[in-house]
Amino acid sequence: MDVDEALAAKEAGASLATPEPYSAEWWHERTTTELREIIKRGFSLGAAYDGAVVETERRAREALRRVREDQSLAVQRNAKIRLVVLGVVLALVIVAGLVEWLAG
Repeated sequence: MDVDEALAAKEAGASLATPEPYSAEWWHERTTTELREIIKRGFSLGAAYDGAVVETERRAREALRRVREDQSLAVQRNAKIRLVVLGVVLALVIVAGLVEWLAG
């Protein structure tokens, strides 16, 4: 299956199982540009405006959660590296002390 066939299958599947308008699935399928345009039109849209704002906030919280997870992984990785370096330094100090004690 090439890219064109995959896109055609996706479009065919999407047309068969389109979500109900303004449902959670429907909002998940909206692009950022579509959400921005709905929000720009303002309160006059009623439920559409509220849904667009809620979906935008959900995406922002999700992005923030991913950023925080990435930061915590980086902190953990740096802590592990420091621990390994300190372990190697400690091992070198102990070996140097043993060599000096045995030679002396």
